[in-house]
Amino acid sequence: MKKIALIAPSSPAPDLTPETLTALQKKFESMGYKIHLGSHALDSIRYLAGPDEDRAQDVMKAFCNETVDMVMTVRGGYGSPRILDKLDYELLRQNAKPFWTISDGTALQTALLTRSGITGYSGLQALFFLNPQNEGLIQTGLAAMQGQLPDVPVQKVWANGVAQGIVVGGNLTVFMGLIGTPYFPDMKGKILVMEDINEYPYRVDRMLAHLRLAGVFNDIAGVILGDFSGCVSKDGGDGDIEAVFQDYFQNFPVPVVQINYGHRNRETVIPIGKEVQIDTNIGLVKEVK
Repeated sequence: MKKIALIAPSSPAPDLTPETLTALQKKFESMGYKIHLGSHALDSIRYLAGPDEDRAQDVMKAFCNETVDMVMTVRGGYGSPRILDKLDYELLRQNAKPFWTISDGTALQTALLTRSGITGYSGLQALFFLNPQNEGLIQTGLAAMQGQLPDVPVQKVWANGVAQGIVVGGNLTVFMGLIGTPYFPDMKGKILVMEDINEYPYRVDRMLAHLRLAGVFNDIAGVILGDFSGCVSKDGGDGDIEAVFQDYFQNFPVPVVQINYGHRNRETVIPIGKEVQIDTNIGLVKEVK
């Protein structure tokens, strides 16, 4: 039976009680996986799952444990950017394993890819397995764990075309926090995936403007937009998130599509550090083997 290490590099997980942990273990075992819980995964200090050093240590131990087959975050919140400079990326490269996360884990996932070549999937973390409404997402994730990620249907096309490239990104706010650091990836020829939650449209606009002014939009091969639930303004006169996307992507020079991926609209996972093809002619995003 394969083993998944669960770590908490970000915020505490108060929902992970002895009862829910038992339920989580049973859920994973029913799918053919065992859980290895990080030593500090249940710790809590303010909005962090323990001190930075402890959370970084759990990351290193999870990847360097020879009995572990893949690593997954328990939840998001905030905290993974604080530990990026506390990791041994060469040692992580030598012990590469698939990494699964979403939300704040985007920072750690991007750093692991950029500095250690570690790939994985965005869109699924441990606590999602306890919500029956996520069963479709879980089955998609399970297929991906077995190397058979289904083709992802496009929900909306913002700019037509066909593109192929390595996927980077995840949560937009967290990803933006890495610009100017050693952990931000080379964007040349990449497919940029973005999702977010509860951000005002003008804030999403500001982040997209930053990406454009930083030259990112000049380098990428395509864009995959996920779910932006709760991204609404207090003032109806400000317009909605759709208007922001129209401003930036209506006449975009490379393909831009939107899919059901993210915090709330959870239907699929997205490979990170792996190659995908966007094809608006057939309305699919496909992982390239």
